[in-house]
Amino acid sequence: MIVKKSPINQGFWHFDIVNLFTKRSDKEYVFLDIETTGFAPANSQLYLIGCLYFSENSWMQAQWLAETFDEEFLILESFLDALPEKFCLVTFNGSTFDIPYLRHKQEQFSLDGFENLNFFDLYKVLKPYKQLLNFSHFRQQDLEKFVDFHRKGDVSAKKCITIYQEFLRTEDPSLPEILLRHNTQDLQGMLSILPLLSYTQLPKGLFQVRSSEIQDNSLNVLCTLNAPLPHPVEFDSDFLSGRGYQNQLTLCLPLTEGKLRKFYADYKDYDYLPGEDMAIHRSLSSYIARDKKKRATAETCYTWFDCSLVFAEHPDQLRDCLTEYLQLLIFGHLIPH
Repeated sequence: MIVKKSPINQGFWHFDIVNLFTKRSDKEYVFLDIETTGFAPANSQLYLIGCLYFSENSWMQAQWLAETFDEEFLILESFLDALPEKFCLVTFNGSTFDIPYLRHKQEQFSLDGFENLNFFDLYKVLKPYKQLLNFSHFRQQDLEKFVDFHRKGDVSAKKCITIYQEFLRTEDPSLPEILLRHNTQDLQGMLSILPLLSYTQLPKGLFQVRSSEIQDNSLNVLCTLNAPLPHPVEFDSDFLSGRGYQNQLTLCLPLTEGKLRKFYADYKDYDYLPGEDMAIHRSLSSYIARDKKKRATAETCYTWFDCSLVFAEHPDQLRDCLTEYLQLLIFGHLIPH
């Protein structure tokens, strides 16, 4: 077994985002990436485990590479032994591949270590923002390029399988370094895209309203974000348009006779009345003719309210309203309270 442990000397920008992310709980965050000879754990080999963790104000890296098929058990056992008492694994698409694969291998070898496992999947968290950030594909390397992280001398995961098989056959001492470098760049690539987590503050309402005004049948709002956005983002829908960059977020909400839409999360319990341009609860719509109503969707489940009166007396409700609009824009529905 080849074991390699080293500090990460390359600097990672937006370190405030990293701090914001890693200090959210009492668990230590361990970034994980594995290399295997196939997707099905019952018919493939786990040959490399790599992880990154934050220790003594710097990022550290640890890797375990199996030099024979028989060392699959050894690298998994060594990795599990190295995990802190309280930890959360951070992966990219790990909930689909890495975690189920390791759990299968853990059971195969009767090892402990994944009981009540906590993990955080960057892919799953960031995927809802694909359209907002204008991605055509959503692979890890697509996100890396977006934040200007560029790999050097890397090979594909598929090519790594061929290289590993050649290493087992020839024991060429130069080949493990190629595999370790690929795994390193997967791990560092995950670190590089952490600033994209800052976009998740939009539908969570993690911003402060600085000013608002009604002008030209629109409510225009200027907000300050808690964390900077690494790249500009612009959006435009029939109920909300705006732009965000760094710590500033500007939003424009179109008004109809001085009124705004009030959306409801439980849209399946409502019918939409096209003639009235509003939704009504189904307990009441049963008295309305069928040709005058239709099932409400997340975007048509709303009523109207006079925003100037409400927000003048209750300014905190403006942020709540903006948060709901951003949830609908990004997720396509409101998040139930």
